[in-house]
Amino acid sequence: MTIYLENICKSYNGTEVLKDVNVSIEDGKCYAFTGPEGSGKSTLLKIFMGSVKPDSGKVSRMGDYKYPTLMTAYVPQQESLNLKKNAIWNVKKAHRTASKGRAAEELLKFFDEQQISCPVGELDPGKRRLVGIIRAMFVPADFIVLDEPFYGMSDKERERALEYVMNKKGTRPLLLAQREDPGLKDFKMIRL
Repeated sequence: MTIYLENICKSYNGTEVLKDVNVSIEDGKCYAFTGPEGSGKSTLLKIFMGSVKPDSGKVSRMGDYKYPTLMTAYVPQQESLNLKKNAIWNVKKAHRTASKGRAAEELLKFFDEQQISCPVGELDPGKRRLVGIIRAMFVPADFIVLDEPFYGMSDKERERALEYVMNKKGTRPLLLAQREDPGLKDFKMIRL
């Protein structure tokens, strides 16, 4: 399946953030959208997912009849965890039929027992982002969309988190937005 973003334009309050953007998203491929704050990276990801409508242009697909019902594993730029709940609760919440044990198993790949049991608000920003990544990868989905997923992480944490995502992604397309060029190999780099 390929999804095409064709001649995508979007403005907010008279300021154009996307102009005639063309990208084809293919199964198994990785895409990194880079650029400064306000360059339209998050907006383009939201247009891809269907949560924001472009002013002009279109999103179309080829090779899959179920495009309107496709599911996305998503890490938003703004933190979306319940900071009063622990990491197990936050990850389990993403998949209602999965067990707490399975959520804990994924989290223990990066955290100790104490860290997964305390409120996530007590974790540093990089570790909270990691909980968000694990939660997104816990969802059965057709696409993976990560918006500034490594914010607050050390280089070592980022490397481990990316390795985790790459091991979990399978043949699903991966779209990632970062302000700076994250130096990713095997990613098609698209500067906005």
